Amino acid sequence: MTATTRPAPPRRTAPPADGSRAHAAAAPAADAPVLRRPWRLVPGVLVIAIASLPMLMPAGLAPGPGNTAIPDVALVGLAAVTLLWAGSRKVPVRWPFLIPTLLTIIAGGIAALANDAGALTLVKDLFVLMWGVSVANLGRDPALLRTALRAFVAIGTLYAVVMIVGFVLGIEALSGKQVDGERAMFTFGDANYASNWFICVFFIARATRYPATPWRRYALCGVLLAAEVLTGSNGGALALGAALLLGHLFRLLREGRAHQAVATAALAAFVGGGSLAALSQIDVQPYLDQASQASPILRDSIGRTTGESTNSRSTVLATTVQMIEDQTQPWGIGPGQTEAQMRVRQETYVREAHNDYIASVLERGFLGGLALIVLVYALLLKCVRIARRDALRPEYARLVPRPELFGALVAVFLISGLFYETLHYRHGWAFFGLIAALDLFGRRDSADTPLTTPEEP
Repeated sequence: MTATTRPAPPRRTAPPADGSRAHAAAAPAADAPVLRRPWRLVPGVLVIAIASLPMLMPAGLAPGPGNTAIPDVALVGLAAVTLLWAGSRKVPVRWPFLIPTLLTIIAGGIAALANDAGALTLVKDLFVLMWGVSVANLGRDPALLRTALRAFVAIGTLYAVVMIVGFVLGIEALSGKQVDGERAMFTFGDANYASNWFICVFFIARATRYPATPWRRYALCGVLLAAEVLTGSNGGALALGAALLLGHLFRLLREGRAHQAVATAALAAFVGGGSLAALSQIDVQPYLDQASQASPILRDSIGRTTGESTNSRSTVLATTVQMIEDQTQPWGIGPGQTEAQMRVRQETYVREAHNDYIASVLERGFLGGLALIVLVYALLLKCVRIARRDALRPEYARLVPRPELFGALVAVFLISGLFYETLHYRHGWAFFGLIAALDLFGRRDSADTPLTTPEEP
């Protein structure tokens, strides 16, 4: 009979003195990547940065040097935290929209050198890009993307409530009501800027279906629409209506109901064309005058459609087109130099271009127009890729159940760009960062994999 050797019992080790858990026998090898816990600082900085976006002229305070404001300070902190966060997680930093932004900066730099003016605007171009870069890279973690989306909706709605309350109670520090009118600007210093912000929040709420309870979401959207009406922005209202129609069409296409989408588009074109034809034959001015007398808000919104506002925009458009034709070189007059050059020309009406497309070509020349085309193409391409059926990974599809509405919101910027220079809005580039996050990390066929926030012990 042979003796059997019993295996030695596992050796017990004393627990560490600091009370932490001992490593199990199946601990990962020394060369395996260590999953780090998320920085609790990151969500807080992200929320603060989003909350700062409207704070361009809080309580009527003038902007800083070079039109800088509170969001620019918040962006510096957000960008620094984003880079440190990416380094701690050992993931590369992605730079969406880099090529069109570099083209814009190169075009602006050439124009600035040729005219010895406008160099400061190039720094602003880089700053708005960093909004998109920061938000997009943090979106690699679905938990942080969820934080960004909900912060946009919750904070944006809170600001809408504050503005409405201030307007009703006559507290101009809260409503930002114009001195010479009834349009509310909140803390943007510009009613059209404020209108675009509330429309952004409205579409993000609808795309994310947050809050999840339908009646709460409808109430939230109603508050945002009421705030948009108080801004009195005709261009914003036009862009909103067109985007609502486009969002419905995109949904039909995404669900495979192309025939219904074509029929709806044809009906909308028929009704819209018929309405324009009828308005061209009917004198609507008496009706607009009656509406203007009924309410100061109507006076400062639809009451301006055939008055001084429309005439001044037509004058600015004709002047800027003539300035393009008068150019003797293809580099433009210099970034942000439209108003200054109008003074030099002694124009009767001196304003900024109020048109993204005209301003790009006038101020940055041929290269500026090319940069704008590349940017629009990049935005639309990303929107198409994330809006396809089953294009998003489950964790991202749960966050944005209706991604096609992001494409409709991009249309808001493109349509509004006909009346204002919207493609340099800070909150617009933060929204572009949300689109880039879904495209880079949310798509099933994306080369970049998302991160998962580890559970707290």
